[in-house]
Amino acid sequence: MVADVEEGMNKYFRGQALVALCVGILFSIGFLIIDFPLAIALGMFIGLLNMVPYLQLVGLIPTIILAIVKAADTGYNFWFILLMALVVFAVVQIIQDTFLTPKIMGHVTGLNSAIILLSLSIWGSLLGILGMIIALPMTTLLINYYQKYVIKQKSPSLPSSSESPL
Repeated sequence: MVADVEEGMNKYFRGQALVALCVGILFSIGFLIIDFPLAIALGMFIGLLNMVPYLQLVGLIPTIILAIVKAADTGYNFWFILLMALVVFAVVQIIQDTFLTPKIMGHVTGLNSAIILLSLSIWGSLLGILGMIIALPMTTLLINYYQKYVIKQKSPSLPSSSESPL
């Protein structure tokens, strides 16, 4: 059982690292498009925060600070700059939730995209941030054990055609 948990966690963290890298790249590209200061560094920082699902919202704090700096430096309206940064957050979040996480984590864990989203919702509502961290490894483990032990134990053993029932 320990080996199964270790294997599931390794798969999960590799997949989550790939999702975080993709999210970091998407944020960097988005911030470069809107000409945000420290775009690549901020994008990669938010991608690193994404190792824990939905923790990239903490990246709003440095984003607001950098929006203030850009507004003071360029004379543009602060609210417009912040709105553009929030649009980047929204677009990346939509791409992440609809494409990246279901496809990458589905491939890594062998789960269906709907199961992944349902798993994150249920475990997240039960245990909060910790639930979102353990959602996919625990769901994968539970499904594997269900298929391995419950389904095989419940299947009736039928006598072969050469055996007599008496």
